[in-house]
Amino acid sequence: MTQSGKQQLDQLRQEYRKTELPPELPYAVRAAFLKARRPRRMVRRLVTAAACLFLAFLAALNLSPSFAQAAAQTPLIGPLAEVLTFTEYHVATDREFIDVRVPEITGTSFPELEDRINKEIQEKIDEDLTAARTRAKEEYEAYIATGGNPEDYIPLTISFDYEVKSCTEKILSFELERFEVRASGFTDLTYYNIDLTTGKTLTLADVLGPDWKKKADAVVQAAIDAHPENFFTAEMGGFTGVSEDQRFYMNSDGNPVLVFEKYEIAPGSSGELEFEVPIGE
Repeated sequence: MTQSGKQQLDQLRQEYRKTELPPELPYAVRAAFLKARRPRRMVRRLVTAAACLFLAFLAALNLSPSFAQAAAQTPLIGPLAEVLTFTEYHVATDREFIDVRVPEITGTSFPELEDRINKEIQEKIDEDLTAARTRAKEEYEAYIATGGNPEDYIPLTISFDYEVKSCTEKILSFELERFEVRASGFTDLTYYNIDLTTGKTLTLADVLGPDWKKKADAVVQAAIDAHPENFFTAEMGGFTGVSEDQRFYMNSDGNPVLVFEKYEIAPGSSGELEFEVPIGE
């Protein structure tokens, strides 16, 4: 992708993801329930720094026998689970801008789990990207066929990216994002929450216990009750309770964070909403 294409993609994503919340929503409520997303570029810097430290560690093992002996006597704290960029590519044509980073899980001590999730992610990206590129081709051809000027055509923007939410000796949690812009922006989020001690994909019931739904509903409903004007009513298709397939990720504090996409339970001006559910409560 050209530099101008990537700049346009970054700008579109930022405008869509960073839409300001309504000014009447008090900061205290936002601080308690709505968690700001960490800039992906910062995450990439941290991952790069961690990789550099790891390479330095490997170099020390190879160059210093005494260091290697000392390291061998230091117990490891759980599996060395990682989410790495398996494939990255960029395409820019008259009809589409494509920006893709495909993640791959490694080092979990559960190779079958890694293979299953990595295959699932790759298949999802391939399927969604094929469908999006087909739409882009059809829209472009229809535009030209009806007399449109190719120089005035705005290409379809398609992006796939990921973000690690937390990684400890017990849990790995990361987000796969599909971002698409044509006449308007669209985001699809998929979360993977893995118990690194068992190899199991975590559910809210695993994390919050048998009354998981009651706990999760209470947190979301408390925010709605405090400022109902900022949310859709139930009659308008708003919040009626968390579902079995509710999107969530695990944060660095070990708490699940419920995620509602734009327009799901509130006007688009609210953006994506996140509600942390403390496990201890």
